[in-house]
Amino acid sequence: MFVELHLGTTDKPVINLLKRLGYGLVALTVGNNDIEEIPTFRKLVITQNSTWKLRMVKNFDIVSVIPWSRFVLNKFISDERIDLITINDINKNTLPTKPQVRAMAREGKALEIVINPIINHGEQGLAFLRDLINEYTTVDELMIVISQGINNVTDIRNPRDIIELIHVLSSINAAPLISDNPYELIVNAMYRRGVCT
Repeated sequence: MFVELHLGTTDKPVINLLKRLGYGLVALTVGNNDIEEIPTFRKLVITQNSTWKLRMVKNFDIVSVIPWSRFVLNKFISDERIDLITINDINKNTLPTKPQVRAMAREGKALEIVINPIINHGEQGLAFLRDLINEYTTVDELMIVISQGINNVTDIRNPRDIIELIHVLSSINAAPLISDNPYELIVNAMYRRGVCT
């Protein structure tokens, strides 16, 4: 079973295609819409212009932050409300440093890589993705998850193609990055919020 943690639409063609490709769980980043066909979780994404949304954490299952500076990232690494640090663009100035990534692992934060906006940069994006994965997979205990970042049906890639792409770029087995790791992240987030006891 595959898990998509960055779904930005509830369109039926998207949901039906995700089901056919083997997705069994999704995290929705928009609206209060429910998806009947696939178990759905609510994901709050915090950006530089939306930090005020942190007050609404109780209404969401997963909370992610897209860092806009390394200084701000330091604050979010130790924030118990945050589950994920998300990288969704080629910006080396906001990437977590090795010490920050080790701190993320100690604090139980996962690193999410949203690949569609990254690989849309062509060769530069693929090189960035390769370097990112090679750099961060060396950190013990760091949970890495790969999301596609789906907003419409043309954004959907076969998860097996993603596994193969990551393997070609970095020679690692990427299957857990889009199945086991995101599933475990959801379970951990539910426990942390007291939903599961």
